[in-house]
Amino acid sequence: MKHEMIFGVPMFRYYLDPTELQNIAKKKFGEFGSLPVNQPPDGWECTVRTEFSNCKKNEYKHFYDDILKQFSQDIGRPDGRCNIYESWLNYYTGGENQEEHDHLPGFYSGCHFVKFNPDVHKSTRFVNPLYPLYSYQYKDLDLEEQSEFTSHHWFPDINEGDIIIFPSWLRHMVLAQETAEHRITLAFNINTIKGSTRRVF
Repeated sequence: MKHEMIFGVPMFRYYLDPTELQNIAKKKFGEFGSLPVNQPPDGWECTVRTEFSNCKKNEYKHFYDDILKQFSQDIGRPDGRCNIYESWLNYYTGGENQEEHDHLPGFYSGCHFVKFNPDVHKSTRFVNPLYPLYSYQYKDLDLEEQSEFTSHHWFPDINEGDIIIFPSWLRHMVLAQETAEHRITLAFNINTIKGSTRRVF
């Protein structure tokens, strides 16, 4: 685990070999063709192809059992109550994006970069929740050049197989991809009450 701060907010990093999930994702993408990853759900203003409509099946949770045990320890919950309660695959290719959003009312959320080429794919862009305050107070400064606390956004350095876990209220987005090579992520939401039915978006 690597713990770091962005805008003064904690983010946790882990790694899980993505090979098995890559095979599942590629098979689904091929078998279903345009379904169930043909378009975003109602209310999403983006072009990502996703299985979010099936997220409550939570069919990927078991892949992350060891990660969640470690995460529970890392945030001071040795009782292991942290629980993935929904999970889904997202597919991006040339021009596809996801708008700025959060995962409230979740507790923490995670993104596993199942298929990701750092040479051609764009990472997730995180938005500084305090930027409006800084920009008002320091109108004469170039905030992007000041520090990690005042910059408007941040792109984590990502390699394939990386997992990042962050507070669900932290807004983020995926810019339009400029390559036809698939970018595949597996997203999940975490709470501390097993069996909770809390929703995202």
